[in-house]
Amino acid sequence: MMKFTIKEWAELISGPISMKEQDQRIFKHADLPTVKDKLSITLLLKIHKHFSDWSTVFRTEHSIRTPIIQLTPNKSSLHARFTGNWGSNVGIGELDDVLTLNKWHHIAYTLSDPEKRLDIYLDGEWAGFYCIEKVKTNKVVFNDGPLHIGRAIYHHG
Repeated sequence: MMKFTIKEWAELISGPISMKEQDQRIFKHADLPTVKDKLSITLLLKIHKHFSDWSTVFRTEHSIRTPIIQLTPNKSSLHARFTGNWGSNVGIGELDDVLTLNKWHHIAYTLSDPEKRLDIYLDGEWAGFYCIEKVKTNKVVFNDGPLHIGRAIYHHG
C-alpha cells in the first residue's frame, strides 16, 4: 500500500536574514504546504525606515491576494488582505498599531475559510480581524502561485 505525506507546515527561512528594499525571496508553490481552507504565516520583522509608498512584507500573485501583508505609507501599519469569491482585495485596511523602527516585531497572519475570518497578531497580542459576513455564500480564494517575501513589482519591499 502506498503512503502519502501531506506537508502541514514548512519553515521557509530558519535564521535571520537582512533584506534591502529591492530584495525578494520567492518560494515555489510546490515547496509550500498544501493549503485548502486555512493558513497561518508567522514572522519576525524589523524595519529601519518608513516609506512614502506601500511596502510589501509578503504576497502571492497580484490577481489573487491570498495571502498578503503590506505596510501602509509613512507610518508602517499592517495592511492584511486576501481574495474572496466576492472581491479580490478584502481584509484589514489598517491597524491602529504601527511598527516601531529598529525593533523586532512578531507578526502572525491567520486566515480560515471554515471560521470565515482573518486574524492578525502583533507582538503576541490580537491586533485585529476581518470577518466574512455572508458565511453561506462567500469563500476565501486560495492561491496556487509562489509566495513572495519582500519587494513587490510595484511597491517597496
